[in-house]
Amino acid sequence: MVKNRLIRATATLTLLIVAFFSHPLAANANVEDFEFESMHADYSLSLGEHNIPQLKVTETLVAVFPETDQNRGIRRLIPDGYQGHSLGTEVVSVVDENGLARDFSIESVDGFSEVVSKFPDDRYVHGRQTYVITYTQKWVIRDFEDTSEFYWDVNGTGWGQPFGQVSATVTMSPVLSQLLQTDGISCYAGPQGSKQVCDEQSWSQAAPSSSTVSFSSENLAPGETLTIDLPFSKGLINTGDVSQVTGSPQYLLFWFFFAGILAMLVWGLWYRIVVLGGRRMRKFVTVQYAGPSAPTMGVVGSIIGGNRWQAALIVQAVVLGYLTIAVDKDERWILARTDKLVQNEELKGLLDGLFADGRQSVVMGSNIDEAESIRIVNVFNNLSMQAAKQALDLGYYSHFAVKTSFRGWLVILAATVGMVWVSVSLDEVVDAGFTALSILFGLLASTMHFAILVSKRLPTRAGIDLKAHLEGLRDYISLAEKDRLAFLQSPKGALRKRGELGQEEILHLYEDVLPWAVLLGLEDEWGKVLTTYSNETNQPSWIPIATISSFNLSGLNTAISQSMAVGAESGSSGGGSSGGGGGGGGGSGV
Repeated sequence: MVKNRLIRATATLTLLIVAFFSHPLAANANVEDFEFESMHADYSLSLGEHNIPQLKVTETLVAVFPETDQNRGIRRLIPDGYQGHSLGTEVVSVVDENGLARDFSIESVDGFSEVVSKFPDDRYVHGRQTYVITYTQKWVIRDFEDTSEFYWDVNGTGWGQPFGQVSATVTMSPVLSQLLQTDGISCYAGPQGSKQVCDEQSWSQAAPSSSTVSFSSENLAPGETLTIDLPFSKGLINTGDVSQVTGSPQYLLFWFFFAGILAMLVWGLWYRIVVLGGRRMRKFVTVQYAGPSAPTMGVVGSIIGGNRWQAALIVQAVVLGYLTIAVDKDERWILARTDKLVQNEELKGLLDGLFADGRQSVVMGSNIDEAESIRIVNVFNNLSMQAAKQALDLGYYSHFAVKTSFRGWLVILAATVGMVWVSVSLDEVVDAGFTALSILFGLLASTMHFAILVSKRLPTRAGIDLKAHLEGLRDYISLAEKDRLAFLQSPKGALRKRGELGQEEILHLYEDVLPWAVLLGLEDEWGKVLTTYSNETNQPSWIPIATISSFNLSGLNTAISQSMAVGAESGSSGGGSSGGGGGGGGGSGV
């Protein structure tokens, strides 16, 4: 009985050992574990319409598979592009050594035509198997310095199997035979970048008008390729260079339509600035010493556009005594709310939003946390939407220029269709991407056209008068100090009856202009003016430290932008080595 147990234990241990060592072997066995006895490529090289180089390829691959059930066939990856041109690969057939058809499928995968040849029922293949793949390509000759070259990888560097022999034969048409520079023919073998010449190379001329060149190399390891290089004289072969169509009627028409689309975009910009901007209806601009009494700052900001209204609104709240401001050592702006009762509804909405939940202060600038940034973004977004609605309700805008935009777009569409029409004929000659460029440019121009015109409403007389008032205020801010004071006490100035203005009164008047200077981007200039009338005894109450000269109000606009940034992001030469030529590619077993 003890003996039987010993026998059973020994058998179990043996089975475990066999299972342990046999599993890795099974895991290591995969569809890549085979080799190629040989590969031969027959290339027929000629010139087609417009002297475009054409290539017919017949590849004969002899694979040797293991006798075990491992492989069902092969996968051949044929490159479908070369130096910016599509090769237009078309697979004709896959047969065996007797010319009998083999089943195959074709897919486009990452710039390759993937040819998979296997039996429909997925049965395995064993031993020596021959796959003869025939396909055609074009644009296979490219310019390299002083020559045009057929610089081609035969098997390519993308195989994981060794090749016992790789060979190629190139048969050229009569025209190409005359252009061939026979002393420059070369071939290389090895991994990518290898300068090692191939084992054999020969050139023959079967007839005065036909040439054949043959190459071969043996014992290529996985990842190694045979590369051939045939140089031709430049001039006749169409290598796709745009210079071959320059000056043609189609080429000139292409740029005519292109210029027409550009002209429409320029017209769109003019229409936006002159018509939608109200310049045609604008009356003479007169100097204004104060901002408009209506509408509110946010509404005015919505009408003139841009985001400076945010800083202007805060400065307005400061000047009216609802806020105080200070700058810390990190150049962040600190806003503190005062006890003064807010009379302006827009400012009340701003302050209630910024100082919600009992906050005593608000910090604006870089390095604030994401939650606070999102909160500030929401406050200003709500104000912006309300201001835009009020601007429309109050009659500062009319309708969108939809009809005008559509008519302009029809011109762009017609020009785009014309561009595409001539581009197709140009690409038939040089395949330089004229068609793709035309479609892309037409789509981009259409988008820009509508963005320029439909994003802005037509102004009303009220809107134009408001913009004229702001231009008058800009002129006032730009005046020299003596001219500004003279204006305030002139017949046109509203304060002419009050006599001489004192420094305190002038400072008060200038403070009232400060928010509008911020809105117009003139805060630095106006800050210098305010400094003249500020001193230790006559200083704005809303600056609790130093003097106004220590502040750079343009920094407030920057600080607001930085505060909102986090929240906004949260929401929103020729052949000279093996490899490197056209053709080639690679493959694997399946």
